[in-house]
Amino acid sequence: MLELFELCSGAWSHLLSLSIGIFQKLSPRTCTSPSLQSCPDAMRDRQELTSRQLHLDSQAASCDPAPADDSKGFSQPPKEGESSDPSRYSSRRTASEIHRCRKGQRTDIKPSEWNKFGYASRDDEVLSKDNIVYDEQTVPIPRVRRCDITLEEFQKEYVEKDRPVIVEGACSDWPAMSRWSTEALDERFRHVDFKVGKTDKGKNINLKMKYFLDYMKHQQDDNPLYLFETKVDENNTMRHLLDDFDHPDLFPHDWFGLMNDEARPPHRWWAIGPKRSGTTVHTDPLGTSAWNAVSHGVKRWVLFEPHVPKRIVKGRDVKKKGEDTEAIMYFDFLLPRLKKANPEVRVYEGLQNPGDIIFVPGDWWHGVLNLEDCVAVTANFCGPESFDKIWKRTRKDREKVAHLWLRNMKKFAPRLYARATELNQADGFRMRHQRGPGEKPDGSDDSSSDSSSSDSSSDSAEDLSPEGLSAALGGDVVLGHAAKKRRAEAAEPLPRRRRRETEDNPSPEAQ
Repeated sequence: MLELFELCSGAWSHLLSLSIGIFQKLSPRTCTSPSLQSCPDAMRDRQELTSRQLHLDSQAASCDPAPADDSKGFSQPPKEGESSDPSRYSSRRTASEIHRCRKGQRTDIKPSEWNKFGYASRDDEVLSKDNIVYDEQTVPIPRVRRCDITLEEFQKEYVEKDRPVIVEGACSDWPAMSRWSTEALDERFRHVDFKVGKTDKGKNINLKMKYFLDYMKHQQDDNPLYLFETKVDENNTMRHLLDDFDHPDLFPHDWFGLMNDEARPPHRWWAIGPKRSGTTVHTDPLGTSAWNAVSHGVKRWVLFEPHVPKRIVKGRDVKKKGEDTEAIMYFDFLLPRLKKANPEVRVYEGLQNPGDIIFVPGDWWHGVLNLEDCVAVTANFCGPESFDKIWKRTRKDREKVAHLWLRNMKKFAPRLYARATELNQADGFRMRHQRGPGEKPDGSDDSSSDSSSSDSSSDSAEDLSPEGLSAALGGDVVLGHAAKKRRAEAAEPLPRRRRRETEDNPSPEAQ
């Protein structure tokens, strides 16, 4: 109905314009003077026509639909001048979807202010690979080619010594090197929702892959949205990503795997970071170590040794009023300032290229800036070199997780269980089930996030994966599919089992 009214209004306006011309030509009072002021009758006719036109225009305007109300969950498209210019994107809906995500992700600035510092116009300067200047204070992150080092050498020189390292070519043979291109991802996951942030209340902000890729191609944000998906294992469509990479053989241990996926803390993330995005300097939870593999793009890393104070690595002493602390700002001006203010602090920097894997030991401070659009997968893990430290922190800060972990150690990894209980006895630590009602462990963190775990979580051998656990399991313990197969065979009637065993292993006489 609205469209019909607008059409009629437009036609009527055109008809009135023609009428003015005919009137001027045929009327005996047609004005030939340069000024209408000398022809009162003509001026009056023109004013009447103009008044009627304005009336029609105001009626049409009053019929325009009301703008969407953000308070009811609808996102308004960005206004003129906002960083999300609708004409910039390939899809008409991308702008409104990005506006929604920006609004939910950051409440400290308006969605139109995500490009207020103009970093996109300085890409050649801020994102240059030549920005790292090595000297006595700033040293390169060690590098080694995967083909030049054995697993035993890597464990001895880097993992056991808690030394960070970039391993060149460690994932260059993964299918991800081709399957994670933007074109391939758009084809495979175009309509799948991925996590790009969280609201202040902790609710995930999701965005379809097609809109995110459109945004990444055209965005001008200072600190762009970062796709960081934690639930690849839980989504049937996303699970295909697991076929694109292998668990790096350089990191054979993952002892948190003794808990099923519902119980263990988040440990693996698949990420797409547009250029200028990144992470601020931090340490990983519970003292876990991490590996990060890049299939596309280049990352700039900065690392500090664990003993460097938090206020220094965060740049709190050199940050000026009104300045932001996002990754792009940190690498642009906070990092140079803190180096100058603290010349005694050693800073490790390096570039991670496609096909490289970086190892970040537990408790090392680290931050990342994506110099190009990057696709990567990263994981945290616990191995024999760090078990004591991680167990002590887990039992204090993640009580429920520690309870489930210890229970499964006792059932599947008796030597690990013995070590954990030995550590408890050495410092007199009592687990939750050993304390009285309401009694807290010494030095516990009341804000620990155990909400992701449940006491009812299954600890069946079939629910666990043997990946990363070979060095910890008991001699006859099997997990995952092998455990399921063993259970099925045990439930098989004896005559049928004997017949199957005979068929599988025929006697020499029968052959």
